[in-house]
Amino acid sequence: MRGRERPNGGITRFALLVTILLSSLLISLQRGAERQSSFLETSTQETVAPLVTALAVPLRYVEGIFSDIKDRRTAFADNKELLNEVAMLRERQARYDNLAMKVARYEAILGVDTETEIPLRKIAARAIGETDGPFVRSLLLNVGTDDDVKIGNPVMSTNGLVGHVINAGPRTARVLRLSDLNSRIAVTSVRSGATAILAGDNTPLPKLSFMSQRENWIAGDRVISSGDDGFLPRGLQVGHVVNGENGGLRVRLSSGSAQLDWVWVSPYHKIKAPSDGELTSAQQSEIGETP
Repeated sequence: MRGRERPNGGITRFALLVTILLSSLLISLQRGAERQSSFLETSTQETVAPLVTALAVPLRYVEGIFSDIKDRRTAFADNKELLNEVAMLRERQARYDNLAMKVARYEAILGVDTETEIPLRKIAARAIGETDGPFVRSLLLNVGTDDDVKIGNPVMSTNGLVGHVINAGPRTARVLRLSDLNSRIAVTSVRSGATAILAGDNTPLPKLSFMSQRENWIAGDRVISSGDDGFLPRGLQVGHVVNGENGGLRVRLSSGSAQLDWVWVSPYHKIKAPSDGELTSAQQSEIGETP
């Protein structure tokens, strides 16, 4: 049996050798074809690239035209929408003007004092630090009487009322914050119109005291200055009512309790009470005119 396998083994080795040689030849031929194909591809790319570049110019120009047309259609639609909004705003402006005329007429009829509105003029100032002394929560500003800052002027931040000026020098001013123990201002609820005194106690949440109508104060009410004390103008944003830990009502200040950087001072001339002499003169005048 082994003798018969020897011839077959030689044929097998010969066939294996022939297969290896054919495989090597095919691999060599394939490599040559790859080189030839790579050369043809490179030549084609070098020839076609300038042509494609030349043809891309008009194609891009045509694409730009279509893009401009699309943009113009969009701009036309936007312009139409803006015209509708302008017409609506003009109608609202006309209504506002009519309401303003009615309000002015009613104020003239009722004799309402409109001189205690929020002053339009503002003096920008920088808070350069907090001062030590009897006032725990106060600010020092880099403006003073040379800038027309006076004692009692309200000081505002971008969020709301910070306090009022309690001392003014030529180039500096000291501001008493609403949360200071010595701060007392008259406030009112925008929702109900009820009034109270906002009293600071050196905490971030000043308390409401001397409330005229306790039942008309609820958590969430927006609080503004009432102007009843004649010290601050009416309408300055103060904060919102929150429930205190001990059952009372407190105000979360819109200006916050953190250290401020930039504020503005609103020049405001508080209402002066008449002196006793003036009252006596007025009374004497009335008495003299009485028959």
